[in-house]
Amino acid sequence: MKLKKRYQRLLEIGCLGLLPSIALANDLPGSVSESYVSFGLSHTQSDNITQSTSNKQSGYEQQADLGVGYFNQTATNRTALDYSSYYTTYSEDSIDNEGDVSGSLSISQELFSKNLILNLTHFRRSYLLDEAGLDVPENTGDRDVFTINPVWVLPYSSRAGVELDYDFTATRYTDDDDQDTNRNGVGVTWYNELSSKARLEVATDINKVEYLSSNFDYTQTDVNVSVEGKLREGAYLVQVGYSNVTSDQGDEGGAVFKLSYSYQFSRQSLSLTAQRELSDSSLGSGDDVLDNSDESVSDDAEIQWIDRVDLQHQFFITNRLSNSNTLYYQKDTEIIGDDVDPRWGGSTYFSLQATKKINTFLSFGYSESTINTDFDKQATNATLGSSYAFHPHLSFSLQANYYKQSIEDESDSYDEMQYTASVEFKY
Repeated sequence: MKLKKRYQRLLEIGCLGLLPSIALANDLPGSVSESYVSFGLSHTQSDNITQSTSNKQSGYEQQADLGVGYFNQTATNRTALDYSSYYTTYSEDSIDNEGDVSGSLSISQELFSKNLILNLTHFRRSYLLDEAGLDVPENTGDRDVFTINPVWVLPYSSRAGVELDYDFTATRYTDDDDQDTNRNGVGVTWYNELSSKARLEVATDINKVEYLSSNFDYTQTDVNVSVEGKLREGAYLVQVGYSNVTSDQGDEGGAVFKLSYSYQFSRQSLSLTAQRELSDSSLGSGDDVLDNSDESVSDDAEIQWIDRVDLQHQFFITNRLSNSNTLYYQKDTEIIGDDVDPRWGGSTYFSLQATKKINTFLSFGYSESTINTDFDKQATNATLGSSYAFHPHLSFSLQANYYKQSIEDESDSYDEMQYTASVEFKY
């Protein structure tokens, strides 16, 4: 688990440079299709295989992984899929061997006509059962979020119309049935194309949320106004509204918003998002965010305000050297008890294509999160590695990784140095 999650984070950060090209693909008139299948084997030597605070013990972990990716866009369909599975064995009998799957799927398909659309999404990510504990198999679980969203567009002019939609979202946890939920929602949106590059929307949604293992249910009503559009070098979204929740615990309501801006210029791209929403402990922000594995799950069902800011930056310094950076801050505030759980983190990733066959990369990440008091857990991760392509489909890599976890008043603080050799076939 440790090795896989760190590899996954490294790849997600490094692949941020692909986002602009995928976004541009949305504007292409013809079809675009890409796919891959990968298989890898790795051996990692650790100086602290049990993640002990004081009595360090060396050991190893070995991993086999399989990945699949697919992107396709036509005039009537857009599909993006990216999943990976792995199985890891450890030299220490005290650490359970384990396998797992993570990834995401997004499908938008026209049905019969361009005015009837079916959206399907799924993502699966791991999380820590006890955020103060160690990142070992017995302390990790998985969260699956499935969404089915048919949309019916009723245009009454070339620029304006009404959209009717139904949304079903199922949230499932492998190690916490108390957080399993179903939510059913209906929505009505009036839209107006202000110009070829700007769109105005006024929307209202009503969602009924049911916790499957408890009697905690609630109804959420949202009303918002949004303007989105394209600029010469980027795109923007301004959304403001009001959200209200009705439950046995009482009513809670307030202003919500989402502001996003992306900009592409020369060799750089920049994306900034800020949002405030009213959600619950099972769904959280509801996004497949890079720091998903930093989250831990509440013991009780609860409604919370979520404030979040994300910043992503990509810089192609030269034709061979690129840099990706991320920065986020999130604060969860319970409506009962007013407990506030903030967390923040950042990362930077450099990639150097030294030759056609040799690529070297360096990454550094840091995060702070809340367990009992504000920012009482700190995590630092640094990785240096290089890969060599024997063949267009076959590569070998070596990397060194340092990880340190510091927790106030806890015995689960530790540091670990890992050295990994891996081979990957990708076609």
